[in-house]
Amino acid sequence: MVATYPDQATAPVTQFSTITQIVYTNTATTTDFNLAATVDNRGEVVALADGVLQSTDSYDISNNGITVSFVTAPAATSLTLKTVNIPSRYRLTREYPAVRAVEYANAALTTVNGNTYSINSYTDSFALPEGVNVASSTDFMVFLSGVYQDPSSYTYPSVSLNYDGIDIGDNTATKLLLNYSGNFTDESSLPSTITNVGSVSTSNSAGRYEAVFSGSNYLSAPSNDKFNFHSQQVTLDTYFRPATGATMAANQTLFSRYEDSDNYYMLRLVGANSNVGVVINSGGAITELYGGNANGGINYHVAVSYDINSTDINLYVNNVRTAQGSYSSSATTNGPIEIGRANTISQYFTGNIDFTRFASAYRYDSATSEPLVISPTPQTVISGAPLGAVSATDTLSIRVFDSSVTSVDRFSSMADRKPDKGISSKRSFDVATFTSQAGYEKRRLKSRRSKREYDLSYTNVTGIEKTAIENFYTARSGEFETFIFDLAHINESGTITVKFGADLQISQILSNGPALTDNYYDIKFKLKEVFD
Repeated sequence: MVATYPDQATAPVTQFSTITQIVYTNTATTTDFNLAATVDNRGEVVALADGVLQSTDSYDISNNGITVSFVTAPAATSLTLKTVNIPSRYRLTREYPAVRAVEYANAALTTVNGNTYSINSYTDSFALPEGVNVASSTDFMVFLSGVYQDPSSYTYPSVSLNYDGIDIGDNTATKLLLNYSGNFTDESSLPSTITNVGSVSTSNSAGRYEAVFSGSNYLSAPSNDKFNFHSQQVTLDTYFRPATGATMAANQTLFSRYEDSDNYYMLRLVGANSNVGVVINSGGAITELYGGNANGGINYHVAVSYDINSTDINLYVNNVRTAQGSYSSSATTNGPIEIGRANTISQYFTGNIDFTRFASAYRYDSATSEPLVISPTPQTVISGAPLGAVSATDTLSIRVFDSSVTSVDRFSSMADRKPDKGISSKRSFDVATFTSQAGYEKRRLKSRRSKREYDLSYTNVTGIEKTAIENFYTARSGEFETFIFDLAHINESGTITVKFGADLQISQILSNGPALTDNYYDIKFKLKEVFD
């Protein structure tokens, strides 16, 4: 990598007096760290992640000056945070994007604008930090367990929180959503027409709606590829309460798609032992999962989650994975969707269903999931999960860059200290000249590109600046190695390739003590343009 002057002529920050120091080990995905002492600005913090100095624009100061908030988790084996004394000479005023962050996890609730949030298996919407003003996803970054998420991986603005939050689920992934809110309307983004066969009714208890199945009626939706099981991620979940009595002795169907005896899938209750079962028959090849109990008169949340990439298929009964298997098939099952019946197999359901949801997303993959919150509030269309099956061990971080703020920073490189005196330059062309004995000349232009030379002079700089220049010169082996010179350093535009053109001249003019900050120097050097 080609070096650049003046940016990479860096100041030795270790020469600033250390006030306090604290070390964190195995920082993983953590972004917020408390300091050993309160600071007023980010320039007073020196952060070393596994020995590598972190730029001051990689973190913000929060919590009244006691906390360093990194934009991206340092993920360091050893993170050293020093607070240092910055003499006025080295204090610089810069503009930074204002970083506001909020962290979500399962271990503790996070409160934003009076609402509480936690990583679990059913919360899809998460608020942005309080008090921010965000207009697009380019204004913030989302991290799942420390891994940056592309904006296409979540939904913004949120369906429920609007511009104040994101949905980690995809509001287009849900292909069927029935909340039975006094009707049988499909609330998904591409709604199907629902046919009520045999007069399925609805009930309302304290604002909570349910569909009531008598054991001889069902709901139906037309055949559609969006209900394919073999060609996409799938999560099918429903919340129901079987009726008590003799009906529990027979098999009952909660959800099915049936083409013929060799091509169908169904979610059902097994009468013989009250198990929950999912059966997929693809061209005569049967995949079956059974587990849990579903006794009459008790509410159950049942989910089937299928990952086409790993071929894993999981069955959950009341938030516990009761069975896991593998499914892979290229066979296509056609036919209508039926809720409460399995076509010619019948196996009618008797009882109440709170909601039915089919999504092209892999929502659940851990051994357990958090209990589903069932209330008068209906389930949402954002059940699909483009971030994947988010588990209780995950963390979610949202970091917002809200306009810009002015903050005090420290001198960090010679980019902060321009030559104050004695800038001179010259331009020349490379010409070959032949002179005859009689005095006649023959000239040949070796290149139509001119070469520039610059003499830079710095006066009354401290040992900090001297060391920055000296280290850069030494790293180039003097005149040996070329580098990039940023002409903005001398108030011109563009960059050129140069090398040092002569010795580095350093003159000490004052010494007030042993520290670099107590010694003052005049420095001169020449830069010559080259064409590598």
